[in-house]
Amino acid sequence: MDDHALMERVSRGDREAFTAVVALYAPALQQFAVRLLLQQQQAEEVVQETLTRAWQRASDYDPSRARLSTWLHRIAHNLCVDILRRQDRELPAAHASETALTWIDSAETEIGTLETHDKIACAITALSERHRTALVLTYYQSLSNREVAEIMRLSVRAVESLLVRARQQIKNTLEESS
Repeated sequence: MDDHALMERVSRGDREAFTAVVALYAPALQQFAVRLLLQQQQAEEVVQETLTRAWQRASDYDPSRARLSTWLHRIAHNLCVDILRRQDRELPAAHASETALTWIDSAETEIGTLETHDKIACAITALSERHRTALVLTYYQSLSNREVAEIMRLSVRAVESLLVRARQQIKNTLEESS
């Protein structure tokens, strides 16, 4: 069943359809929220609230404007940004090593040493919220620049600029730590 039909059923209160939406999209939303917030409990709360809003606002979903995954990621992104702004801080670099393993997928672990991945994770966590969001959505969530732009409510060009600056900042941080 396609996303539009699924969300039409959800908007009519179909719990089975909603269960399907949860099964399809909760894991990706969880990964995104953990990578952005770097806190498991907050990420779980974001996913729960995202899915609650999807249930409540299913009739607002417009497949001509965005894919369902994009629509859900936009909701999750907004919730994550709200949390980060409430905290009024960026994640301190000292905390990065504790959460570094969150950033490492098993496939990535095979490529290099854990120490290298820890340095990369620290460099990523040191990024601003906007840079980290663009990077996570693009490289970890495998969304297109257009989808990232929709989620972040930016132009594609602005997303591309954020990605260039994020990669440069990571490169500089890694060079400084070597």
